[in-house]
Amino acid sequence: MGVESWRCGEEGMGGGVFGLVLGAGMGANDGTMSGEVSEESECGAKAGRGESGGPLPWGLAWRLAAGQITAWGILYYAFTVVVGPMQAGTGWSRTFLNAGVSLGLLAWGVWALPVGAWIQRRGGREVMAGAAGLGGVALVLMGAVVDPVVYVLAWLLLGAAMAGMLYDAAFAVVTQAFGQEYRRGITLITLVGGLASTVFIPLAQVAVDHLGWRGALVALGVFHAGVSVPLHWLGVPRWRAAAVAGEVRPVRERWAAWWRELRRDVGDPRFVGLAVWFTGHAAAFTGLIFQLVPALQASGAANATILQAIAIIGPMQVLGRFVLTTRGNRFATLRVGRWAMAALLGAAIILLVLPPTLPWLAAFALLFGVGNGVLTILRGTSIAELFGRERYPELNGALSAPAVLAKAASPLVLAWCWSAVGDVRVVFAGVVLCVLASAGGLWLATVAQQRHTAAR
Repeated sequence: MGVESWRCGEEGMGGGVFGLVLGAGMGANDGTMSGEVSEESECGAKAGRGESGGPLPWGLAWRLAAGQITAWGILYYAFTVVVGPMQAGTGWSRTFLNAGVSLGLLAWGVWALPVGAWIQRRGGREVMAGAAGLGGVALVLMGAVVDPVVYVLAWLLLGAAMAGMLYDAAFAVVTQAFGQEYRRGITLITLVGGLASTVFIPLAQVAVDHLGWRGALVALGVFHAGVSVPLHWLGVPRWRAAAVAGEVRPVRERWAAWWRELRRDVGDPRFVGLAVWFTGHAAAFTGLIFQLVPALQASGAANATILQAIAIIGPMQVLGRFVLTTRGNRFATLRVGRWAMAALLGAAIILLVLPPTLPWLAAFALLFGVGNGVLTILRGTSIAELFGRERYPELNGALSAPAVLAKAASPLVLAWCWSAVGDVRVVFAGVVLCVLASAGGLWLATVAQQRHTAAR
């Protein structure tokens, strides 16, 4: 397989407040970066250039961060505002509407590995710009044509768009560009992207109030395509495969070699541990978020108390990420992961065994928000830290696939368990089990990494 490289020629953007916090050490301008670069990404961070004060492609990181706010806000969070008016306007059941969401998440999981493989070989420019356009088309289709079949089709398209647009794709691009300083780029993207719900849920509500749910979907789709397609097409550098000396192998032989490498890596105990860790976390987080309001209501909590507690989660996620930025490029994923999992386990136990009063729910929201905020960053850094950056996009896609599938299944499974047992505590107990399984995956990855290091 050829050595892949960036062709860059962008004027770097100053790190500003975030750059200083992330340890960028930059002034108002990075300077000009150009030339052919290898997997070490001389375009910004080859072998310690960040540590020595060399320029990093912060302009690229900021563009990706802007794309993440738009993509998460419109493709993911806006539907929470639209779903109520859509149900009232169409007469479709909430079960059917949620089934569409689950199908979209399934499509996301199916496309995760192919997207990662594409970015590894061709870069993120085409796939991210194409996914941005696809997401816009899907939203326009959902709003313009009120039909159950079209609704399902639109969600399948949205799932493919999310696979090509959201964090995993952005992490892959920034890891290639930042080289050894990849933690800084990932941290900036997640810190800024964490504001997506804060920005776009109110905007989506304004759109629904003034345009109706159908007009809002069309407007959001047009806005997303109009902003995100040029942002990624013009803002993500071209990817060029450099020629490699030696005999070119037949396509079938190259595919067989690729498959052997992929099977070897995904069968590695470290990868298995990471997969269990992040899949368990995805199941706990998504399953709880979907059931949190009705479950707390069933537990006897007042609506005002619930809303006050939920309002704490978002800022705490941003706070957790911001605190991690103070470490710059100097944090270990597995070590920080233990603290994050302890916070999540504490949050889940609060829901299971303590009364749903405001002080306890506030404590839950603080622990839950901080833990999830930190884990979003660790999810992006884990593959590069344990397996290196050479095959990061592909392995990161393989790692995200089971986690996204868990996101699709866990809300349905927890809802079914609640209905079957008739006791809301089964929901909280299920979340505790998912967190414990996730912690078990972290332990497995830690032990496997220690053995791998000792054997070197």
